[in-house]
Amino acid sequence: MPGHILKNYDDDLSALKDSVMEMGAGVLKGMELAIKGLVNGDREQCYDVIDFDEVTDAQEKKIDEQGMSILLRFNPVASDLRQVLSAINICRSLERIGDHAVNIAKRSRKIIKAGLIEEVRLIDPLYLETEKIVSASLTAYSDVDEKAGLAAIEMDRQVDKIHKSLSKTLSHKIADTNEDTESLLNVIFIARSLERIGDLAANIAEDVVFITSAEDIRHS
Repeated sequence: MPGHILKNYDDDLSALKDSVMEMGAGVLKGMELAIKGLVNGDREQCYDVIDFDEVTDAQEKKIDEQGMSILLRFNPVASDLRQVLSAINICRSLERIGDHAVNIAKRSRKIIKAGLIEEVRLIDPLYLETEKIVSASLTAYSDVDEKAGLAAIEMDRQVDKIHKSLSKTLSHKIADTNEDTESLLNVIFIARSLERIGDLAANIAEDVVFITSAEDIRHS
């Protein structure tokens, strides 16, 4: 491959990775705003998350186009091919994380409208652990670090553990109250979205392992 074409190839691969990381940073911010909106009773922050979803969708489209352009122009093989395919796959996971952030924001808005309940604070440990695994997975991708990717996958166990405990606590509260339980149900759905985000972050980490070792460990 001539030198100038090789430089274009390397530049395009680098730009693709930068786009994925930019999308990841935006999705993390959306998660943070959704939870802050809930805990602070700030409906405007919730609206910001919902509005930002259009940006996330546009980023996904851009990454798709960048990836397809590299595949068609340069016909990459081996690790470079895995890098392109994984970037496209990771942006799918990020888009779905963004959708869950929007779901959290919408349910938070309903809770705030009905009047904040003290149980929203129970979300904090689950959110913090979920934010940690998303950040860890993106860092593993940025650094092309298989070991860090495997460590991020293991972090999902803690997310599942916290989610299971929280769901049990909230279900007991619903069973024990004679009052309107709609807000408690919305907290349960928010917790479920956070748990799903943890799963999607683990998927990103699995893609990192695929890039580095060509091993597909999904469902293993």
